[in-house]
Amino acid sequence: MTILMFLAAWGLRSAVVAIAAAVLLWLFRVKDPAVRLAAWTAVLFGSLLIPALNMALPAVSLPEVPGYDEPSDAARSLDSGNLAIHPPEAQLPKMAAARQPARRPVLLLAVYSLGAGFLLLRLVTGLLLSRRLIRRSRPTGRCLEGGLPIHDSSDLTVPAALGPFRPLVVLPQDWREWDTAKLEAILAHEQSHVRRHDPAVQLLSAFHRALLWFSPLSWWMHNRIVRLAEEASDDAALAATKDRVSYAETLLQFIERGMQATHWEGVAMARYGKADDRIHRILDGTAISRGMTRFGLATILALAAAVVFLAAAAIPGQAQAPLAPMAPIAPAAPQAPQPPALGARDGSKVTRYLIVSGDSMNGSWDSRDERHLKEWRSKYGPHYAWFRQDGRDYIVTDSRTMAQFEDATAPQREVNRRQSEVNSHQAEVNRMQGEVNGRQADVNRAQAEVNRQQGLVNGGSGAQSRVNELQSEVNRKQGAVNAEQDKVNRQQDLVNREQDTVNQAQDRASVEIDKALQAVFDSARQQGLAHEVR
Repeated sequence: MTILMFLAAWGLRSAVVAIAAAVLLWLFRVKDPAVRLAAWTAVLFGSLLIPALNMALPAVSLPEVPGYDEPSDAARSLDSGNLAIHPPEAQLPKMAAARQPARRPVLLLAVYSLGAGFLLLRLVTGLLLSRRLIRRSRPTGRCLEGGLPIHDSSDLTVPAALGPFRPLVVLPQDWREWDTAKLEAILAHEQSHVRRHDPAVQLLSAFHRALLWFSPLSWWMHNRIVRLAEEASDDAALAATKDRVSYAETLLQFIERGMQATHWEGVAMARYGKADDRIHRILDGTAISRGMTRFGLATILALAAAVVFLAAAAIPGQAQAPLAPMAPIAPAAPQAPQPPALGARDGSKVTRYLIVSGDSMNGSWDSRDERHLKEWRSKYGPHYAWFRQDGRDYIVTDSRTMAQFEDATAPQREVNRRQSEVNSHQAEVNRMQGEVNGRQADVNRAQAEVNRQQGLVNGGSGAQSRVNELQSEVNRKQGAVNAEQDKVNRQQDLVNREQDTVNQAQDRASVEIDKALQAVFDSARQQGLAHEVR
């Protein structure tokens, strides 16, 4: 469970950094793709550093947030078994803590491992294919500025910058037939990628996405980095040729050649999003990126460092106990009015608490309280409750009060049961998605073979009729995969609706829990059952 909590906290902190970056870029009206790419690259490196910074930096307590009801590393429930990890399009559910079978965290960890393992395997496979393609390519005898070698290959239909550590430019085999203006534009485009180290940055971004695959922002950020890299390189090509129409025609040819995704870890010229968006940007644009200045880079690094350090060290305050991780407590039985305990104030709130029952620990606490956990367990045994009220710490060991906590978990258990059903449904959807991904990989390999055969035909060898037959078969398989993907999407929509229903039930229960918890703790103080810890 600790691993899942670590991943959830990392994903949340990373999302905060990404959202802050998006807001700053919008506020400053930054349009230059080179500047925006530098900003998102800084966010990527910052997100990768967050786990190490979180352990190394002292905690920074944020102002209290009224109504805060989401757990973080500052509000933990060690036996929570309801952290459901969903694919990017799914909503992350709230954690509902209660006693759950030990298999729940194991199942969730297995689901996460399958997703991360699949993406990491695809990443490693891409690197191996890239290395193989580089070995099979042939030097052209030409180099770009700085000694950057230029190769050509019959395995490629579009220009690409390959190799994250020792990059080189690989051109399709027909590059000698291109006119001088076209070749200069393409080489300027690819040299721009290499100068910014785009292959290495995109490799790190893909690695980051694999580790945080359950976070939609990790996928969105990777797509932004890829897209902005192409826009910045397009501007570099336009600066070299000064002919937007000719460059747009050239780019459109390569996009038509490489409609399928590139299957190696490199930066291919045809890799972008919608072709129409890219072509319209080139034809309708009036400005060309001037690249990054030292001042701009320093500003981005300073802002990114501040946001990342704050996100890594922050512990959110709480105006009330975060109730999602705590089992609901029914209101205590009515009692005769009694005077408040000495020092109590009407309306004071319990902001941090811990209820221990054997190996189960529920509640809301932060790293400042963890140093006392072993001490309290040793002193008060395996069944006790700790809470902080009016700036003082109290311990409850009374068996009746502890029994109230145990007996009042029925409403939460119902929410947990429904959450368990949603998680099981999600696991089935993830299995279906894995099968679809496997079939898509087969289709992609078949398309790569079609592209290779088309390259041979374009080079004067091979039969076009055979290529057409292969393409028809690939299209048929792609249609079948698309139909299966539609089924998965419908099931995912159903899971998301079920999760919304569970979250709404949890919200309703949380309102009752707030009142019940406050009543139990107040009652324990009034009856002298809560002993102050000195």
